[in-house]
Amino acid sequence: MACTLNKREGVVYEAKMSFEPERVEKEVNAICKEIRKSAKIPGFRPGKAPINIIKKQYKDLIEENLVRALVPEELDKAIKDVGLTVISEPLIEELNFDDKNNALDCVIVFEVKPEIDIKPEDYESIKVTKTVRKITDEDVDKVVESLLNREAKFEEVDRPIEKGDLVELEYTAVIDGNENSGSVVAVIGENQLWPEVDEALIGKKKGDEGEVSFKAAEDEKYGDAAGKNITLKFKILSVKAKKLPELNDEFARKFGAESVEDLKKKIREDLEKAEADRQQEEVEDKIIEELLKKVEIPVPISLLKMEIQAQAENQIMRLAQFGVDVKQISPQTIAEMVKPTAEKTVKVKLLLEKVAELEGLEVTDEDVEKEIERLADMAFGGDTVLARQSLEERGLLPMVRQDVLRQKALDKLIELAEIEEMEATEENKKDESSNPAEQISS
Repeated sequence: MACTLNKREGVVYEAKMSFEPERVEKEVNAICKEIRKSAKIPGFRPGKAPINIIKKQYKDLIEENLVRALVPEELDKAIKDVGLTVISEPLIEELNFDDKNNALDCVIVFEVKPEIDIKPEDYESIKVTKTVRKITDEDVDKVVESLLNREAKFEEVDRPIEKGDLVELEYTAVIDGNENSGSVVAVIGENQLWPEVDEALIGKKKGDEGEVSFKAAEDEKYGDAAGKNITLKFKILSVKAKKLPELNDEFARKFGAESVEDLKKKIREDLEKAEADRQQEEVEDKIIEELLKKVEIPVPISLLKMEIQAQAENQIMRLAQFGVDVKQISPQTIAEMVKPTAEKTVKVKLLLEKVAELEGLEVTDEDVEKEIERLADMAFGGDTVLARQSLEERGLLPMVRQDVLRQKALDKLIELAEIEEMEATEENKKDESSNPAEQISS
């Protein structure tokens, strides 16, 4: 058997393979005998048809089985001999099978893992800064206030409307001559109504009527009415004031705390963890950005396609959660939307795998178990058995192992980096990625 590997372009390789007639003939005869056992050919009992008739009537099946029997094993040997790592399903580009002369030749095309020209000195002592923000009592109090507001109730009052009141009104709006009527319930001062209407309602009481006329600004908050002349007549049906619950131990117990002091302690811990996670993410991002500037990383088409598909599915789920009718969005549009991020993700994964290789990092079974436990806490209510079963059924355990390896590489990069701390200012503070009040209630 002869097999020649040639590099085409980028990470694409081809294997030209040619098999000895003696080996092909032997394999063909074995395949024919197997087919003959169940072949139904007129005039012959099962298992008795001549081999030459089997070859004639089942040529395509013989060719398929022949390729399956000879090509993968020999291709795997040839690839291992030159130390390549295949990352795509090998595809048969050309196939020539001459059953008369027992000749089999083929050309197989596949992608290999790209070689990344990076050395330890490229990533050792990378200098980055991280912003550090100290969690204050004021931060804790803001979360407590958020929890109190979330549990607040509205009670009807007999007084003029103030900001923060819940108001119900019926209205008739004339927009550029087109009239429509209805009713609405909104909190004043929360940008739920047009600002001109908000202002006209302040100071009014239940039962009062009023009218406001204005030309809407060219602003998206006015929707279809932007830039148009508006006259709105209204009648106030009810006015309700927000009543906050009392901040006491009973209130704290609603959020899994024993007392107000315990609630504030828990909030502070959550805020500090969120801040630590933010700092970690900031450092990771900056180190990766610095490395990507130094290293050229080819992006294999096969890996890019898989990453685009994964990110597109996640994007569709997120859009659906926000009430978007994803059926109205073409798959091509979503794919184009996520392509730049997917391309960078592939580069980062390949980069981290190379760092892991250079640093001799390995993933133990214990590492995998810890990651399964983490995933179980996130999505399976802490049930590690169920989490493992789900990962195994979907064939994702190898992916979990790779994720752990990449994280180890990232941790190593952070360990080797020179990190300068910079106190966060009002200008460079970042919004938290999640709502601490939501964390407390979960």
